[in-house]
Amino acid sequence: MGCSRKDTADERVNTGSQRDVVQQENVSLETWIGEYGFSEFAPPDQNMFYSLSIYKKDRSYYADLSIDGFQTTERLRAKVAGDGDIIQLIFMEYLPDNLYEPYSEGDILLSLERKDSQIYTQWGKIEPMLEENKSGKVCFGIEAE
Repeated sequence: MGCSRKDTADERVNTGSQRDVVQQENVSLETWIGEYGFSEFAPPDQNMFYSLSIYKKDRSYYADLSIDGFQTTERLRAKVAGDGDIIQLIFMEYLPDNLYEPYSEGDILLSLERKDSQIYTQWGKIEPMLEENKSGKVCFGIEAE
């Protein structure tokens, strides 16, 4: 975003309202709507599949995340916060068919950042199975429709 300065109240009145700022943030989040996927494999036969769906409902943005694999079945819903460049998935609730419950409301599950035409993952409470996929790597990709 670059450098910023603190606006005075008069400047905010003249340049736009808080509602305008929220609308701009929502337009930026709209660019994240879609289906994303990531998979890992560890020999001899351990797989982990991550499926992420980001959508808008009633002026807010949400993500449903499914993780399936070695001793894992997770079904999670998160609030999406951020802008067009970076988002955080903030845990809200467990969805049906989830097997265990290690997260608390408000936990940052992971963050995604768009940079150089790639999507970089910063893992939070959710971590990848393989050490080589730790934070800062390109993991999630856009799923074809």
